Amino acid sequence: MMSMGSEQPSSKPIVIDGPTRIYGIIGDPIAQVKSPRLYSDIFAANGRNAVLIPIHIRSDQFEEAMPGVLAIANLDGLLVTIPFKMRVIPLLNRLLPMAAKVGAVNALRREADGTWSGDMFDGIGLVRGLRKQGITLQGTSVTLVGAGGAGSAVGMAIADAGATRLRVLDIEQTKAVTLVEKVARHYPGCRVDAGPPDWAEQQILVNATPVGMRPGDDAPIQLDRLKPNTLVVDIIVKPDMTPLIARAKQIGCRTLDGRVMLEGQVEEVLAFFGMESAQ
Repeated sequence: MMSMGSEQPSSKPIVIDGPTRIYGIIGDPIAQVKSPRLYSDIFAANGRNAVLIPIHIRSDQFEEAMPGVLAIANLDGLLVTIPFKMRVIPLLNRLLPMAAKVGAVNALRREADGTWSGDMFDGIGLVRGLRKQGITLQGTSVTLVGAGGAGSAVGMAIADAGATRLRVLDIEQTKAVTLVEKVARHYPGCRVDAGPPDWAEQQILVNATPVGMRPGDDAPIQLDRLKPNTLVVDIIVKPDMTPLIARAKQIGCRTLDGRVMLEGQVEEVLAFFGMESAQ
């Protein structure tokens, strides 16, 4: 199994030579991403002659540039960040099931025949990270705050993991309704609707919005009725003590920050790239 590693440098040096395989991350902007260091260190630590590099494609040049990028013969995979998670879909030969349900992609791989497949790991990564913490979603009642790109992936994965109740809350009601309709279509066994939390029924609260990242942010929803037996998950990685997490801790809730999703996502992506078996 591939080691997750950490943000610390690998003990093994990264050597780039002719046989080195290339992975990349595409986005606009790209300077903020941490994936190149993280994945390249993991590759080196596990003896794989590969690196992951940032590839800045300007949004107005995306359709022109991408065929050339995908034609690079020693490029084996790509991660995809904003604003390309939907725009990359028409360039793929194969859209895997979760990506098809969500309508977005965040990882591409070159298959043995040279074609490209894409899938979505934002939500699947969270589910895997929770499972490693001993948390199963089977039969649970979940409130999801945020129905944007990450929220849609998380909501779909929560239903896929067996939650029987999902309430979706978003400041833009149309986004919440759209996600509810998608989940209901693909997972009829999950009772899903748009609206505020049912505090009596709720077991898990997940924040999939960026609210909490900036200084001065408050929690994304009112927490006056939050019960101490609720698991509170915030997918924000930094800061690790978001207003939501801080308030939930005061109430006595168990809390998990965005690292649980990040770690699960990295492991799922490595499996997708053929470096370990998803568990």
